[in-house]
Amino acid sequence: MQMTKKNYLIKTILITLLIVVTIKLQALELFKTTTDLNLRSGAGSKYQAIGIVYKGEEVNVIDKTNSAWFKIEYKGQEGFLSSKYLTQVIVEQPVVVEPPVVKPDPPESSNGIYYLIGIAGLIIIIWAFKAANKKEDVREVPVIKVKPTPVLGQERNENDLKKIKFTVSVTSNNLKKDDSIIDVTGESYQIPVENKSDETPVAPYWGHVYVFSFAEINNATKEQKNFYYIFKESFLNGKYLSTGGNDNYAFLLLFDLIDSYSAASDYSQLEKQLTILSYYYPKTKSYTFPLFIKKLEEKGDKNLADILRQKHSIVSNPNPNGSSNPNGSSNPNPSYSYDADYWRLGTKYKAKLKLTDEEAKLLNLLWSPSNNFCNIEFCCIEIAKLFLTCISEMKKSFVSEGTTFQDQAMAVADVIARKQFNYRKGSNNYKYCIDSLTGNGFHSMIFKHCENLVREHYGHKRKINTESEYTHPEAKEVFESKIIAKILAILPTLTNQISLPDDATEIELNSQNTNRWKIKFEEITSKYTEPKLFIDNIKAIAAQNKKNPSIENIFFEASKFISKHDKESALLLYIYYLHYDLKSESFDNKELTKTIQKSLFKTNEQLEDFKSVVNAFIKDKNLEKALKGVSEIFKVKRKKIQLDIASIKEVQQQHSGTVELLNEYLKDDEEARSIEINDNDTVVIATKPEVVHKSIYSVDISLSALHISVLEIFAKHNFSVPQADIEIFAKSKGVFKNQLVESLNETCYETLDDLLIEEEDDFYIINSSYYQKILAK
Repeated sequence: MQMTKKNYLIKTILITLLIVVTIKLQALELFKTTTDLNLRSGAGSKYQAIGIVYKGEEVNVIDKTNSAWFKIEYKGQEGFLSSKYLTQVIVEQPVVVEPPVVKPDPPESSNGIYYLIGIAGLIIIIWAFKAANKKEDVREVPVIKVKPTPVLGQERNENDLKKIKFTVSVTSNNLKKDDSIIDVTGESYQIPVENKSDETPVAPYWGHVYVFSFAEINNATKEQKNFYYIFKESFLNGKYLSTGGNDNYAFLLLFDLIDSYSAASDYSQLEKQLTILSYYYPKTKSYTFPLFIKKLEEKGDKNLADILRQKHSIVSNPNPNGSSNPNGSSNPNPSYSYDADYWRLGTKYKAKLKLTDEEAKLLNLLWSPSNNFCNIEFCCIEIAKLFLTCISEMKKSFVSEGTTFQDQAMAVADVIARKQFNYRKGSNNYKYCIDSLTGNGFHSMIFKHCENLVREHYGHKRKINTESEYTHPEAKEVFESKIIAKILAILPTLTNQISLPDDATEIELNSQNTNRWKIKFEEITSKYTEPKLFIDNIKAIAAQNKKNPSIENIFFEASKFISKHDKESALLLYIYYLHYDLKSESFDNKELTKTIQKSLFKTNEQLEDFKSVVNAFIKDKNLEKALKGVSEIFKVKRKKIQLDIASIKEVQQQHSGTVELLNEYLKDDEEARSIEINDNDTVVIATKPEVVHKSIYSVDISLSALHISVLEIFAKHNFSVPQADIEIFAKSKGVFKNQLVESLNETCYETLDDLLIEEEDDFYIINSSYYQKILAK
């Protein structure tokens, strides 16, 4: 019987639909971005940016007519991307459908099979078409098995059916845990799917900083920025990555979400996001809704702010004493809102420095400095005062030139945004960059230069980096000529306005820079007048170095210096040296040179007396007794003889020669004889008696005596030693500086899995935690 027209039409429609679906699937090409790109409304950089596609994102290319700019589809939005920053993702192409051979005159009984195939094919077409138009990532494909049921008495045409094979992609919403196959003929066909790694990205380490706004991302490294954008994207898609204790990422996201809110934003959506954020990253909990309320009030949404405040039981007035730094310790009272300006310099010192509102606002543009130097409050205050004065002088200078500080800052920021970062003028990125530079950016650089001037004035050798980070020639030139040149011209004229540090500040500075005492030591030695004043000045320096682990060196150098002027003072200062040396971690027992010893002691008796004083002091550590013993060494010692004056007179008349003999007998011993000190005679100071010294370092590390000496130098200098000092030490031992450092690093590497000694500017430094690891347990 001939096939009816109805059956023929159904069969033709099904085949046509299958071909159309296959062409649709093949038309889309998957590409991946190699960097962050602006999604533009047209094919060219002159067109407006309508969004951002971040590095590593996959996009569907729908038109490559223009080889330089591909038309793409990304998250439901169409636009154009530069093709040179796109790389194609190789995926398995769907198999082109081969329609079964249509026979003109099949038997009537075959109609049932055609109907069954038609129904099955239609179901697959609809499902495949929906999957092809999904905008989510392709993952796994579920198993769908369709077996045609043969009509009784009719043989199935296996050869025709085997030609119909389908490749279908589905979204993550339809995932099954089995492999992806579709079985139409009863035989399985494995569909290749792009293998995407499910490995969770690890958060790069980011040392704790106070995050007060999203602008803190400008201080992040490239790796930290990349992770943040992955972290944010995952969060918005319902996947909450671990920050590994690096809470800066969570606080950046908090400010990012808050900043993105506008009057047209979805209030309930942000509330939901903040709730999730505070749940998965609890350090943010105390700050999420107070910051949201503050944002609503700034936008004029007072009603919404009141609703949110009542809903989450948040008081309207913050209590700074009850709140804490963001991403710092937990808030003792979570009902208190967080005042982002509380810990900034302007708010912190407004009352203490009697700042105007404008001055406080200027200082609040800065992030709170957290280095050791600025952690000394006196230093931080002096930098802040110098910063405000410098800004004031810069403004006056610009006015005299017919312009203003703000105009110049805007002009420089414009060049940097366009040239250095390639932002289109007027774009959101451009505006954000301008605000960041004219706000924190330029003011932060001025503050750094002020800090370096205060460091130099206080004899603090280490300075912070003030090098420009701009690499584009035009951006670098305008920044240095308009901003940096002005700073460098004004600051030297303000040095006399920096207050001298008080005693508490001197103590802290000397603990950070263990050789800083040498500056004052050179001053008093250059102005030496008399011994007592010199000793008093040395004691004053020592008092300001009481936290300095190298304090004993002050007295040793003082003893050497004054030995040329006063013997007793030299020995007294040497006793002070021993006093502090005995208190240190290791007893160095440095000896005065032979030349100095010969100048101090003229007789063996004096030498032996001093040895006795030293050895007794090492045993009993009685400083007062030792100092008194030193004062007795150089006193004139006379022999006591009882004489009968009458007899002497009588004898004197009879024996005038005898008188002369008695006069000779009563002469001072030191005039009667003079004993030279041999070259081998030295002031030998015994080590601590009856104490067996064990190495303080781990026996598992094969440290040589030379290695231990180097480590002791670092320990006495607060783990920071000038490279020049290490070079001098190495030369004295007959080795090269680099050879010595590398040898010690290699010896400790297996234990630390890292370098023990590292370079920082002109210093060698040791991480104190690494030092603890190599000590004996």
